Amino acid sequence: MSWPETLPYLLAAVLFLLLPGALVTLSLGLRGLSAAALAGPVTISIAAVLAVLLPFISIPWSAGAVMAGGALLSAAVLGFRRAREGSGLWRSFTAVPGAHEPGAQEPRRRSTAWVAAAFAAGAAMVLVELALAFGTPESFSQTFDNVFHLNGVRYILDTGSASSLTMSKMTSGDAAPYFYPAAWHGLAAALIQLTGLPIPAAVNILNMAVAAVVWPLGCMMLTRTVAGDRPVAVGAAGILAALFAPFPLLLLDFGVLYPNFLAISMLPAVLAAIALLFHVARQLEWPPLPRFTLPLVIVPGLALAHPNGFMSLLVLSVPIILQEYSRYLRDSAHRARHRTAWIAATAGLAAGAVALVVLWTAIRPPEDAAFWGPVQTPRGAVFDILTNGAIDRPAAVGVSFLMLLGLFVCWRRGGRTWMIAGFLIIAVLYVVVSGTMKGDLRSALTGIWYNDSNRIAALLPLTVLPFAAVGVDSAAAWLRRVGDRRAAARQARTGGPHVAQGSGIAYAVVCGVLVLAVAASQVPSLRYAIGSARIAYRESDHSLLITADEQKVIDQLDRIVPADAAIAVNPWTGGALAYALANRETTAKHILTANTAAVETLNRSLRDADRDPAVCAALQETKVRYVLDFGSNEVHFGDHPFPGLEHLNNSLAVRLVLAEGGARLYEVTACRGT
Repeated sequence: MSWPETLPYLLAAVLFLLLPGALVTLSLGLRGLSAAALAGPVTISIAAVLAVLLPFISIPWSAGAVMAGGALLSAAVLGFRRAREGSGLWRSFTAVPGAHEPGAQEPRRRSTAWVAAAFAAGAAMVLVELALAFGTPESFSQTFDNVFHLNGVRYILDTGSASSLTMSKMTSGDAAPYFYPAAWHGLAAALIQLTGLPIPAAVNILNMAVAAVVWPLGCMMLTRTVAGDRPVAVGAAGILAALFAPFPLLLLDFGVLYPNFLAISMLPAVLAAIALLFHVARQLEWPPLPRFTLPLVIVPGLALAHPNGFMSLLVLSVPIILQEYSRYLRDSAHRARHRTAWIAATAGLAAGAVALVVLWTAIRPPEDAAFWGPVQTPRGAVFDILTNGAIDRPAAVGVSFLMLLGLFVCWRRGGRTWMIAGFLIIAVLYVVVSGTMKGDLRSALTGIWYNDSNRIAALLPLTVLPFAAVGVDSAAAWLRRVGDRRAAARQARTGGPHVAQGSGIAYAVVCGVLVLAVAASQVPSLRYAIGSARIAYRESDHSLLITADEQKVIDQLDRIVPADAAIAVNPWTGGALAYALANRETTAKHILTANTAAVETLNRSLRDADRDPAVCAALQETKVRYVLDFGSNEVHFGDHPFPGLEHLNNSLAVRLVLAEGGARLYEVTACRGT
């Protein structure tokens, strides 16, 4: 499959991500950027919540269920509005928030065209970057966590359940399942049901749709709340969303961290909705129904995408709440007139602080999973932030200049304290996690993100981008004024007519500034990020997870291994991916699988099945009839012995049925009579 051949599937993925949510946002009365930017997070939340609920009513997971969920929620909203508004429904339904703002229609149409064109350009750039990183549509990340992610998608297709409460049963062995954020896996499975794509291709197409649509639209919406009604800034945000190495590329390379990637892609739009809820957005108001409803709809989806995405939202929401509370604190007249509301707000603030402390201590991974150490000094971490060069990426000088300019402009103009504080919070967390030694304070502050520099580095573009977009707008406005003054001076000298050319100059300057930013800083950074990811997705004779020879064996499993037979594997050497890639049952579906007692017996003694009755019983219980031997090279260069699955060439319990280089498939010949 070539990249041009994936375009219909990419369109299907985009429509699947946007349509159910768009029905809801439109029914709430939103239009334009607000409706589009929130559509993706609403769809993801509908899917994630339905995935948890459907098993309780014995309805299997499907893309149709998500579509139906969006339609039903939209119908419920319209029914509620009809009951509330009666004959005024149509008028209020078609009212566009912000349409009352002054301005001629022709400039507004040009602004809309610019914003749409900028989004399209940013989306196209993201698609090109990811296509270069992935290599081919069916390549997959040769990384530790991808064993779980790809097999998780297959598990959903097999079981008909995408619930975050039960998907871990795939790897929990004899123990009860535990919570695991499965929103991303459910979306990937639904896309496969829609398109029939193989799992690796569907994963890449889904990630491209999220990165090229959900993320840029959210960044544009967040910039709209920070910059106000500034089309140049909003459009610039759409392009800038494609120009940061730490996101989305980093989380599609390191890990690989698909759930984190999905959560951060949602975060800009969700944060914008919180800003609108608390009235801190500039020159934008939503009607009460979407203002109060949308946070309730999308926050559960963010938590089910990944809990640390939810915790990131809480951290970034604190300055929003404090800014709005401080506004009332300074207004003594308002407090006197609304004493009850003031007391309620104070009580709510106190309750929220307690809830934050409780959640901060409760929603975090086990200590043994948050083992990552620092990667540099505090001074190096500060330099990373100032130059947008986190995680050893080259300095991005152009975007860094725009960021600093935007920060200065927002500080001088006031009203954006919440976003400036959000930037400082993420910056401090990055300095702590990447530049300070392990200890209780470091774990207390950054343990939610596994004490991992990569996960927090991926949050930096979220807080930098709105200021860089404001920087673009400020530079464009300044150059427009310079151009107008020169035109006016020329008109005064010549006595000729004055030609208004501000808008044309502004848009030309925007393009020039962005091209300069790309040429000066982002190309080296993006080249580095794309090259790093390309290595992770490249299949070769020395791939860390599945080599070219091992892939050849996996490609033939459906011809050799019956559909009802299971395969014994060592997951550290990549064999577990036979489940996702060949649709054959395996004894392990993740590298850190908790094995059942029967599987432990096989891992320890399968090669002795011809003389050990306990192995025969384990073979019968697990239905294992084949063994994959992918050698001893492990994904993290470790040494995890599976003595029952090793040195099978001199075992009388098996026979060789397929060999490609060092990759071998054996059939179990012992215990046939049991």
